[in-house]
Amino acid sequence: MTDEELARIDGRDGVGLAVHLELNSALLDGRPTDSRLTAGFNVNGTTTYAVVQNLAGVMDMIAVTLNVRSRPDGGDYIDVGLPSFVGFRQFGFRALAAQTDPLAPIAPSASYGQLLLNGTGAMTGHVYLWAQ
Repeated sequence: MTDEELARIDGRDGVGLAVHLELNSALLDGRPTDSRLTAGFNVNGTTTYAVVQNLAGVMDMIAVTLNVRSRPDGGDYIDVGLPSFVGFRQFGFRALAAQTDPLAPIAPSASYGQLLLNGTGAMTGHVYLWAQ
């Protein structure tokens, strides 16, 4: 959409979002892969990398809402409604490490661990955002 088209939209009932996210689904099929998410930090001339290895899985999130509402004092705020359903299938990362070579193998003894989520959940509530 162009800015002009977007400006003509009137979202009186807000916006509802549903997300189906698949990351590196080759891992879910059992195919070998070595994907990495890295961030480098230079301290005293040495660059160290935070490495997240094989971030993958499936996440479903339904009914996240986004509304602009008016405050009693005359200002506006953004109302983000939390999702009523979240589901995960093998969602997470297989290793987390800090090392000077971002492409070096992560030894099991050097990994800070892994995070894998499986299951479903429901949330209720809202997050409100406004300017001061």
